[in-house]
Amino acid sequence: MKKIFMLCVCLALFAAYGFAGGSGEAKAGGEAKKISLNQTSSAQHPWQKACEAWKQAVEEKSGGRYSVQIYPNATLAQGNYQVMMEMVQAGTIQAAVESLTVLAAYNKDVSILNKPFLFNDVPHTARFLSSDVPVWKKWMTQFEKSNLVIVTGAPRPMRQLNNNVRLIKTPADMNGMKFRVPMNQFYVSIFEALGAKPVPLPSSEIYSAIQLGTANGEDNSVQTQYDFKTHEVAKFFTVINYIADASFLFMNKDFFYSATPEDQKVFLAAGKNFAETNVKEDTAYYNVAMDAMKKAGVQFYEMPNADKKAFQDKLAGFYKNLEAGYSPEDWKAFHDAVAAAAK
Repeated sequence: MKKIFMLCVCLALFAAYGFAGGSGEAKAGGEAKKISLNQTSSAQHPWQKACEAWKQAVEEKSGGRYSVQIYPNATLAQGNYQVMMEMVQAGTIQAAVESLTVLAAYNKDVSILNKPFLFNDVPHTARFLSSDVPVWKKWMTQFEKSNLVIVTGAPRPMRQLNNNVRLIKTPADMNGMKFRVPMNQFYVSIFEALGAKPVPLPSSEIYSAIQLGTANGEDNSVQTQYDFKTHEVAKFFTVINYIADASFLFMNKDFFYSATPEDQKVFLAAGKNFAETNVKEDTAYYNVAMDAMKKAGVQFYEMPNADKKAFQDKLAGFYKNLEAGYSPEDWKAFHDAVAAAAK
């Protein structure tokens, strides 16, 4: 039934929006080729502003050969990121934005960017993502096996811990606590190592899960927790900066390579506009979110760097298992690049 439903959805969207295939040139009569760009957050989220920057650059630099239509809340995919990913792979949606956490389900090698306590802060992550790192470029190219082309990446705010039980100051405070985590084994393993009970759920179910007691809290950035209103049902917030994250704008591989080389360069060059806008808007939105959450009664605890070692010690086994999944050469090359970006 699910496959039949998805087929119906795809056929309906093909009819409504058309499949933007072909050479990348404007259709007969000067009609611009449509690109449906979906992102799973609200119209107020930094992703929306970053998408608007990409849209403007693509439309201008292509001389009007493309018309980009942006859909916040993944409206073409019923708000479900998994459905959205399937539709981009199928080509029903031509482009989308999601986090590395979601994309790692299609290429586990990139999960290493989410290694706990790897990056110092967002600028450190930004320097890494903007540098020319061969091993990282190799992993980005591997998404093409899933019919996706990564256009650009930008650092996201670092992930934090929120719950409705207590402020988390030590690993012991997490014992037995139920945390919603992304539907990704990487995160499940992290929270198990820390003594918590991971509850894998899509983002759209976080609020109700905490409200109903299925979960006590979640890990996510300040901005995202505010955007999904998690702070309304979980008032204890620990700023731990333990995991760096990234946002990626990606396209259907068939659509991307059906475009002329000139237009492929347009898509990629516009990625700089997306990344720069995303970082700028994230920074501004962080202050908005923090102020609003404090006014709503959220209690914040900013963990000193010295206190994070206890969490790192608990993750020793996780680190060892993670390293075993990479060749010694790739592991060293990646960590050398991360260390270089810290300077």
